[in-house]
Amino acid sequence: MLLTATPGFAQSGISKILSASSSQNLLSNGGFEVNKPAYWDPSGASAEWSTEQTRTRGFSLKLSGAGAANWVQGDAVRAWVGGIPGAGTPEIIVGGWAYTDGVNTAPADDDAKFQLVYEFLDAAGTNVLGAPVVIDLPQDQASSGGWVELSSLDVGAINLPSEKAATTVRITFRKGANATGAAYLEDIFIKKADEGADGWAGDWFNANMDAGDEWYYWWNGMASGGDFPTDQPHFMHVTSEQAHSGSNSLKIEANGVNGDETPAISQRVPVTPGEPVLFSFWVKHEGNTDPADIGTGQNNLGITALWYDNLEGGVAGFGEIGGVDVTYTGMFNDAPAEQLIPLLLQQESSGWTQYAVIAYPKEGAVGVEMRLRYYHQFSGASYWDDVLIVSLGGSALSPVSIEESSDESIEIPDEFELEQNYPNPFNPTTTISFKLEIAGDVKLDVYNMLGQRVKTLINTQRMSAGSYDSVFDASGLATGVYLYTLRFNGKVSTRQMILIK
Repeated sequence: MLLTATPGFAQSGISKILSASSSQNLLSNGGFEVNKPAYWDPSGASAEWSTEQTRTRGFSLKLSGAGAANWVQGDAVRAWVGGIPGAGTPEIIVGGWAYTDGVNTAPADDDAKFQLVYEFLDAAGTNVLGAPVVIDLPQDQASSGGWVELSSLDVGAINLPSEKAATTVRITFRKGANATGAAYLEDIFIKKADEGADGWAGDWFNANMDAGDEWYYWWNGMASGGDFPTDQPHFMHVTSEQAHSGSNSLKIEANGVNGDETPAISQRVPVTPGEPVLFSFWVKHEGNTDPADIGTGQNNLGITALWYDNLEGGVAGFGEIGGVDVTYTGMFNDAPAEQLIPLLLQQESSGWTQYAVIAYPKEGAVGVEMRLRYYHQFSGASYWDDVLIVSLGGSALSPVSIEESSDESIEIPDEFELEQNYPNPFNPTTTISFKLEIAGDVKLDVYNMLGQRVKTLINTQRMSAGSYDSVFDASGLATGVYLYTLRFNGKVSTRQMILIK
């Protein structure tokens, strides 16, 4: 089940909101303010997340200055699979793309080199190949003058033994203590040595280093480190060009080379089946070439909520068990049209607009991730900020009165039902009606669009079967969209209402 809010009211009426870094937000970097590449950790004073030289128009990993320094991705396979495949894995090639500037030439030993190192490790931390795959960066001249491909073909074939599965891969971009100048790394890749061979080579996380802390991006072919930026569908990276709050936002911009999509994917966060989850985000766009068709077909922006049966990924397996797609028109959605996110601004450029959707975790789900989607025929630049995932559970407030009919001739309802409030929109009071087919414990809460509980109308009260009305007084609240949630005998139902003052 899925429910959405109307962004026009969210944009104009809800001004006193939590930031994306609020403790209620299950995401640790919903505002894209953490200036650190996802899954990569630096050591040494000269390790920088740099915009000086980039291959995919975002960031690269930089090493420079005096002394040793490293960038390390401790687990490069993450949530995709339970490790790199063993039996049936084709011969693979790993590598990346490097740019050097003013480095020392003809290094005599590893201490004077810049290197890219891959280690294929089993569950005990033993390298299944017996030794790391070490690829030297080019240091035959002081500066490369452009991006140069680094390939494991230079040091030998990689055939993973089927009897020793690699559960993770550690990738290190390192600078020896005596190396000088600057080196940059982008677009690490893994691919089959023979593209026609059977089997899957695997995949890396944050392969182009453009994703900020706890996010990762994907487009078709990203793992192969192709002819970027020529054949990448979008440019996507953290930016300070625009921000709804704070200093940064996520920028997704079409490259105009093909029709592929490029989702930005959040970390997994915990959920509980039956407990509604609020997904909220702010977005603006610039330079759409077909504004009259925004919200039509795939000239669209949207989100996906994906449910998982584990939070760990990696060795625990990918664990996806389903999801809900939401766009501005209803394309690909698992919900009635009247419940979908509307897009009110069919303009070449728009201001910041808030959108929100309520989704109920699938049975068996313990985690969820949110995917921000720039669909195939959208154009121009889009900026995303203040992304929230909020569980609508929490502590109760004091109850208020409820009216129950004393007419014993009223028929017992056939099923549990939460009805639309009336009037709606309202000011300042409205009536919320519901039906219970059997006796049970009832809890009725009201939330704002950031998942904050603003009132508890019924506080876990035992009630008999019948029809009920509860009056909600919003005198102290601001104009905007609110949610009311009824919990009864393990069932949960949520609707929206609009307060206009």
